[in-house]
Amino acid sequence: MLTLLAIALGVAATVASMVVSDSVAATLSERPTRSDAGVVVAGRGAPVDEQARTGLGALPGVTAATGVRAGRAGLIGTDGKLVTAPDKAGTGFDGTGRFSLVNGRIPAHNGEIALESTAAKKAGLSAGATARVLLNGETARLPVVGVYDYRPVGPASGPITDPVPAVAFDGATAATLFGGYERVELTTNGDPLAIADAARRAVPGAAAVSGAELSAAAKDEVEGTASDLREMLLPFAAIALLVGMFVISNTFTVLGAQRVRQFALLRAVGARRGQLRRSILAEAAVLGLAGGTLGTAIGAGLGPLVLSVMRPDEETSYTVTPLAILTGYAAAVVVTVLAAGGAARRAAAAPPVAALRIDPVVPGRVLLNRSLTGAGLIVASIVTVIVTGDPGAGNTIRIIGLCGAVVGVIGVVLVAPALVAPVLAPVRAVVTRFGGPSARIGVRGAGRDPRRTASTATAITVGLALIGAFGTISASLSGLIGSTTKANIPVSTTVLQPAAGGGSALAPSDLDSVKRIPGVDFAAGSRDSLAVVRYPGGETQRKSAAIEPEALGTVLTPKITAGSADVRRGVMISQNEADLLGVKLGDPLTLTIEPAPPISTVVTGVYAATEFSASLYYDVALAPPAVRDHLTAIYATGHDPAAVKRALAGAFGQRPDVGVTDRDGVVAQNVETQAIGFSMLYAMVAVAIVIAVLGVTTTLALSVMERTREIGVLRAIGARRRLVRATILAESVVISVFGALLGVVSGAAVGTVLQRAMFGQPLSAAVIPFDVIGIALAGVVAAALAAALWPAQRAASADPLAAVNAA
Repeated sequence: MLTLLAIALGVAATVASMVVSDSVAATLSERPTRSDAGVVVAGRGAPVDEQARTGLGALPGVTAATGVRAGRAGLIGTDGKLVTAPDKAGTGFDGTGRFSLVNGRIPAHNGEIALESTAAKKAGLSAGATARVLLNGETARLPVVGVYDYRPVGPASGPITDPVPAVAFDGATAATLFGGYERVELTTNGDPLAIADAARRAVPGAAAVSGAELSAAAKDEVEGTASDLREMLLPFAAIALLVGMFVISNTFTVLGAQRVRQFALLRAVGARRGQLRRSILAEAAVLGLAGGTLGTAIGAGLGPLVLSVMRPDEETSYTVTPLAILTGYAAAVVVTVLAAGGAARRAAAAPPVAALRIDPVVPGRVLLNRSLTGAGLIVASIVTVIVTGDPGAGNTIRIIGLCGAVVGVIGVVLVAPALVAPVLAPVRAVVTRFGGPSARIGVRGAGRDPRRTASTATAITVGLALIGAFGTISASLSGLIGSTTKANIPVSTTVLQPAAGGGSALAPSDLDSVKRIPGVDFAAGSRDSLAVVRYPGGETQRKSAAIEPEALGTVLTPKITAGSADVRRGVMISQNEADLLGVKLGDPLTLTIEPAPPISTVVTGVYAATEFSASLYYDVALAPPAVRDHLTAIYATGHDPAAVKRALAGAFGQRPDVGVTDRDGVVAQNVETQAIGFSMLYAMVAVAIVIAVLGVTTTLALSVMERTREIGVLRAIGARRRLVRATILAESVVISVFGALLGVVSGAAVGTVLQRAMFGQPLSAAVIPFDVIGIALAGVVAAALAAALWPAQRAASADPLAAVNAA
């Protein structure tokens, strides 16, 4: 039953991953999109003016040219917080077909607005209410006259995007607020591709795409989102299945050892090895089908719960596809049969006479060969990690080092049976001197069959190794964030950041307002964006930041490791990225930030940074207009930094879209962000640990059955039920802690190598998370005690006379 549950949990994780990704894909694909736009034209980083719109409308094959306006407008909820990011959240109500009125009417007069249905729900507003809207840094109270559903014309990313606007104004008000057109939609009666070519000639530098191409791009984006989500979740399901394989394998191994007499009798009456092997595999397949059925049901039920955690503010269509169900069954059967394969081969290979022995004997040469192989892998791992230990090594060398660390973990798993005796020896010595009879018997029981103990503990080892690795990366990254942020941002700098989230930004007017604050001597803005970086060795995509050259050395003080910080002469690149890409001072780089033209430059400096910092700094004068106006942070300082911070906090205190903080606040925010991400990883790994604990319970239960006579003798010579229970509990704790220790040591080692591969830091810079390790070990002990309750109670309840007389 417990083995069945172990299979079911692994399958449940797999099916839940499929259900979540399929549900998200179905929800996104069900959102209404438009196919009525023949061609869409958008300026590359600059709005399209009225003259250009008129010219587009006069092109052959164009029957209408409708301009679409978009700009900053922040809808404030009843809690005083922004409902959506204000960037391009405002628009003008028009006749393009992108609006579908749900209730109320179209805004027709100055000051009237309509709200997008999801945004209205989040804000707690409806038609007839009064909404607070942030416009140009001021909060306006505007009457809501309607609510609409929005039908985008294309994807959310690319040269032409159509983000869902939260607030729609009347046409005249939108023209006053937002100026030129974000894009122009052409209604056509000719060849869309030819008209798109003509539009690009009519408006030089503009992007022109047919509506069909935008529709296809939106569909590809939906599929890509679902695929990315599936790729994120399925590895953790695979880990759960892997741990389940250990549990299943161990269960069938123990059962095979207990059924040797049955197998011997079958062989004696003429059963062939193949028949025995097939019978065990058939038994495993049936168990897999049962576990697949239960796991598929659990996974389908978990889907809505996972969706509510991952997408708490969005309505998602719950979807269970036949593929998800088939995947669950296939995973259950394949994993179970593979896990039982070794036990089936061993049971079928034993000759009848050898199989008639009462106690199973594991050939010493098998354990010796396994131990020697494991030791060889560990040595090879250590050598590989040392040889590839240069923090400045390229990407390939880092990957080789990481693979070497993983090979070391495999070696630890193989050598685990040989480690049981030396690890338990000091424990046995301590409990012999200071422990009671239950502890002594429990430790002896854990060491009686090293192979079984190691096999049971290995399932826990895998889960704790992941926690150790993730914990080491998290702790190392936290330390790196603190050290590099404090090195790059002076304590005298006040930082303004967007508070709305969702990729929101501050406006150029906000930077102008900061500069006018009394006491501010200097202020600059950072404008982060993704750039395609072409370098001598290839092409990649990295986070870049456009900034005023004067900011480096004043409000920002990056630690220069090579070259200079003068971005007027070229770009500064982070040390880790320089190592990964193999670039050095003077190397040419080309930055492309869609949809702007490429920027050709050279490497002028190298600096220390983290994953939360930009990979590249370049002069804001080279940035395209759309990037220059998209401020992701503002840095300010003055002769009295404390007074500057107070003044800025007062000036922006009524702005829910702006957060005012300092260097320590930035560190805390970044650390919290990465901690949340790792917390989700820990939660996913917890499924594997639960399965491992079920394996401990199963092994102990089978062990109790196997030791029926021993337990009966103990009871017959006066051992009380409490002693028997305590013995099984002690054995469970010893086995579980043994596996946990192997796991945290292996995981910390892998995490140490992984942080070097990810962040380019030396091995000695790794931070071991003793708090996480301590919590994990305490959790394992508690789980081990819980896992042993049922087997312990079963052992303690055995009738002494019946147990002694058991066959």
